[in-house]
Amino acid sequence: MSQRQFASVLFAVLGVFIAINWLPQVVVAIGLFAQPTETSAGHQANSAYAITLLIGTLIAVLLAITLVVMRERLAARLFQADTGPLAARDAQAVALSVLGCYFAIGAIPRLVGAGRFGIGRIEWAAVTQLVLGVALFFGARGVGRLWAAARSTGSSNSA
Repeated sequence: MSQRQFASVLFAVLGVFIAINWLPQVVVAIGLFAQPTETSAGHQANSAYAITLLIGTLIAVLLAITLVVMRERLAARLFQADTGPLAARDAQAVALSVLGCYFAIGAIPRLVGAGRFGIGRIEWAAVTQLVLGVALFFGARGVGRLWAAARSTGSSNSA
């Protein structure tokens, strides 16, 4: 299995996992929207939260479906076509790239939901997660090389 094929399979698995993981949130959003409240202000707050939750969930599910559909093209852009066997360093690069994609897709709905707490309020944990995800996604090879260098340095010192 080549690096590109491995990435394609992992992107498909990740897309399905994210879509299945976020689908129950649709039921929660509908439940919040339909929940009766005693005041109209409480109903408006519930409705606004439910709509924001639903929009964030739909974004996550659509990104996950897009990941499954575009997995071949995405793997082709990230990794060159090689016919050799998959080395450990190549597997690390693919895994880090997929992990970065997971972090980025998980952060986007949280950033959309942060808008409900007021304009100008930034959820820094989600921003950090998004930056980390994008950095891992595009810099997976460099991080893999850095990891291999750190491991080899540690093993040569202990010998």
